[in-house]
Amino acid sequence: MKGAKVGFIGCGVMGEALIRAICKQITPSQVYLFDTDAAKSSLLIKELGCTQVKNAGDIALKATHIFLAVKPAVVPLVLKEIAPLFGPSSALPHTPVIISIAAGVNLASLTANLLIPGNPDKKIQCIRLMPNLPAIVGESMIALCANPDVEIGEIETVKMLLSKAGRVEQVSETLMDGVTAVSGSGPAYGFMFIEALADAAVSFGLPRKQAYIYAAQTLKGAAETVLATGRHPAELKDSVCSPAGTTIEAVKTLEEEGFRSAIMKAAKAAFEKSIELGTK
Repeated sequence: MKGAKVGFIGCGVMGEALIRAICKQITPSQVYLFDTDAAKSSLLIKELGCTQVKNAGDIALKATHIFLAVKPAVVPLVLKEIAPLFGPSSALPHTPVIISIAAGVNLASLTANLLIPGNPDKKIQCIRLMPNLPAIVGESMIALCANPDVEIGEIETVKMLLSKAGRVEQVSETLMDGVTAVSGSGPAYGFMFIEALADAAVSFGLPRKQAYIYAAQTLKGAAETVLATGRHPAELKDSVCSPAGTTIEAVKTLEEEGFRSAIMKAAKAAFEKSIELGTK
């Protein structure tokens, strides 16, 4: 990771979360920012001490690792803007690693948009990420996949850069649509569960603010128990369900109402949408 200079093209919600995490790993002045909405990057520059640049091309000239934190439809436009800098006559002292967080944009597409006439065989290192919103509190689940040209050392560098954002694991690109449906979209399912449980708490008389704390901490505690103990979720569920008790009665109702099925159908819908985005 020594000597890494990181550039961000796009400073939206997810981009900002990753920028903040990376600034805990390297000197903030070595993090270069560009967003078409200059106000977004200016606020981070003022607060964190990052360096502002004028356009995407400047990012490519300065950074060893370029994060594409833009909407999927914008990715080809950004790559075509910086592609000439990867050409045979490029004055770049290095070939930056391209790291995309755009849902549905595959590695082949990233590479293809950087290849230019007269330079078809140049090795271009591209990495694809699927982070999720909890990156804003350092608890993201981040999936990473890379094309064959990416050096092992670069993968480790990217993992280290992102380590303050949460947990990073490498997967095959064939699994990325599934990852998108589970961990990419998953926080929204969790937020809905928390909201519903809090609504129930309010109906039982708990103050609204306290209800959210009880519901959120309960879900957080359940998740941490799975990760920390390594025990199967079903085994943990069984340990809470006393014979003829309150919990088994609630579980019975959840089963009757199709709780598991609804979650699986929701994830399948997200999975199919991710595949659809990848074909556009």
